[in-house]
Formats: sequence, structure tokens, C-alpha cells
Amino acid sequence: MKNKKLKLADNNDQKVFSILLEMQNIINAYLKDGKTNLFNALKEMGILFDLDDTFNTPFSESVLKALLKIKPGEITTYSDLAKRINSKAYRAVGGVLRNNPLPLIIPCHRVIKKDGKLGGFMGKMEEHWQTNLKRSLLKVEGNIISD
Repeated sequence: MKNKKLKLADNNDQKVFSILLEMQNIINAYLKDGKTNLFNALKEMGILFDLDDTFNTPFSESVLKALLKIKPGEITTYSDLAKRINSKAYRAVGGVLRNNPLPLIIPCHRVIKKDGKLGGFMGKMEEHWQTNLKRSLLKVEGNIISD
């Protein structure tokens, strides 16, 4: 029986193959040093994200814009993120982040609870793989959060 390989791009399509290779290198750089801003790096490559269906209100757009200003290695709280957009609706901020379709690229893992605890990730609060992933991403960026 032949080995089957998952092909995301045909090697004959050099443009697509080179884009995927560059994306892989950017993600690997982030995982190595935690300093690469994935959203900006992919944007600089010309990769655009259509997020109009997810961030489709002025409030959610303002949350997204404020979130994207948080650099790798920095953390903030839900309430501080709300303050950045002149709001007190920190729970609504959490609701917007819960619906983030690209949690590695749109860095909602950098938002923690006011008491310094981890908080939820990808819509989960319990100790599941999602919150472990959030903890791991923060650790890659140099932040240790204990819960």
C-alpha cells in the first residue's frame, strides 16, 4: 500500500507553495522566540483576512483594533481592553474574543482576567486543551500565568 501524503499545494504551483513555505517559516519563528507578530507578518506578505462576518459591529471592530495593538510578550485584561475602547463592557469584550476565528493570528490569548488568572480561550473556561494552548502561547511569549 502506498503512503498517502496530505498536499496543501501542488509542487508545480510554485507561487502557492512559496507562500505556504513562508507562512510556515513565520509561524515557526513565532514558536521559537515568541516575538513575531503573526498578524502583521502575514499582512506584510499580502495575506488579507476577511473578518467582516465575525467582527461586524462597531464595538467588535474596535475590540479587534485594540487587540491587534497588543504586542507579543505583552498582556492586558478584559477590563483594560474595554477601557482602551472607552467602554466598561469587559464581559462583552470577552464575548467578542470568544468568537475569534483565528486565535493564533489575532492574539486574544494576550487577554487575561483582572485578578491575574488565565481566563478563557476559544470560548472555554475549564482546563481543556484550549486553555492549555492559551497558557502555552503566553509562555512562548515569555509570560507565565498560573491558575
